[in-house]
Amino acid sequence: MKLAGKRYYISHITSKGQTTIPKAVRNILGLKNGSEVAFRPAQGGFMMVRITTTVKEDNPYTAAEWKAIERLASEKGKVFNSAKAAMKHLRAL
Repeated sequence: MKLAGKRYYISHITSKGQTTIPKAVRNILGLKNGSEVAFRPAQGGFMMVRITTTVKEDNPYTAAEWKAIERLASEKGKVFNSAKAAMKHLRAL
């Protein structure tokens, strides 16, 4: 769709407030599965931008440890009450 000479990519919102980012937009922004985006107010609406989240330097866990913790957190069956408990479990593996 073109409005005022500019190309617009259209997507619909579901009842849960979700939408699919059109493939052309994902390609332009370099978005892949797991990519993060941020929305910020812009004139006449909002702007969506790709972002990269980094682990803070004062974090006690390495990137590999966080990846393992996130993997465990996404799996069903094992529940941890804290990151320390998850790390204890990981180290015992």
